[in-house]
Formats: sequence, C-alpha cells, structure tokens
Amino acid sequence: MKTLLFTLSLLFSLSTFAQIEGALLKDNRKCTTEKFEIISTISGKALYDIAVDEHGKVTSAILVSMGTTIKGTPNLMRAKNYAMKLQFEPGTKFPKFHHGIVTITFVKSGDAE
Repeated sequence: MKTLLFTLSLLFSLSTFAQIEGALLKDNRKCTTEKFEIISTISGKALYDIAVDEHGKVTSAILVSMGTTIKGTPNLMRAKNYAMKLQFEPGTKFPKFHHGIVTITFVKSGDAE
C-alpha cells in the first residue's frame, strides 16, 4: 500500500515538471502553473530558456531553437508571453536567477482535451 501511494504521489508531482528541465527541475522548484499549453490553429512546441528571480517571477525568456517546432513569429511571441507569466515558488534558498528550460505546447483547437 505504501509503495502504491508513493508511486501515485511521484507521478502527480512529475506532471508539472514534464514541461520543465534544468536547474529548476533539479532543485525541485515548484511552478504554480499546471498546464503549459496554448490552444491554436497549429500544433507544435516552443522551448524557452527562462530565468526566475527570488520572488518566483520569470525575468527573461530566450528562445531555444533546437527542439522548437513552431516557426511563426506571432506564435513564438504568444509562447514567450506565456512563459513570462509563469510563477514559481519564491525563496532565498534558490539562486538569484534560477535557470531552466520550459516547453510550451501548442495544441490544435480540435485536439484539445
């Protein structure tokens, strides 16, 4: 029973981190956003290298072209604006500018759950 509870809690805690990589994931910094999706007319993904300050606010988002499948500038700007609005757990135990890679997924409007 304990093993089952541990496995379930691990799966639910990793669902948010499925879209976050790097030091943010390694240091287990929690994000308040649960979905990293944008409903659109296309499907694909955009990766951004983000910096998070001690208050949990994203201070910069730089496009990571390797792995990004979205090409249009308007959609890339939508993804960047989305990334800039993410909020993370505040704390002085984290680096002043904590870095990580966030994946924003574009879901075609008919494919959304």
